[in-house]
Amino acid sequence: MRLSFLALTLLVGCGLSGSFAATAKDAAATPVPVYVAKVDPDAFPHRPLEEKKLGATVSPAAVRMITPGVDKFSIYRLIGPPHFGEGITRRWNYVLFFPVAPGSLERVRCRMEIRFERPPGHYSVTVSEVIWQDQACADRVAAAR
Repeated sequence: MRLSFLALTLLVGCGLSGSFAATAKDAAATPVPVYVAKVDPDAFPHRPLEEKKLGATVSPAAVRMITPGVDKFSIYRLIGPPHFGEGITRRWNYVLFFPVAPGSLERVRCRMEIRFERPPGHYSVTVSEVIWQDQACADRVAAAR
């Protein structure tokens, strides 16, 4: 009895390791999401006390990870909650500060809006597009690695 249990464990273990190898192969073949952003200054109407928003100092590389298909919870981990009391909406607005150079205290102020959609058959909403107020900010994030 003990020997058959050991043999069964080995057989199951071999079968599982084969399936793990297949999933690792499949994961390697999965395409990496591409960062796509639009620039639309008209999407950012003036809001009261907007210029006094503290915003968040973040890495352009972290913002570059916000691609179509990413869920809201992932955005919280990357750059935090929206800065304009959005409530329950399909748009989040941010004031972001990017360091001018590594180690520099000087920062560039940028406005970003993330728009969401709910794919058919899914419970959570995901990013549909990222919109910037200024082209320079969009270029800074697109060039980040």
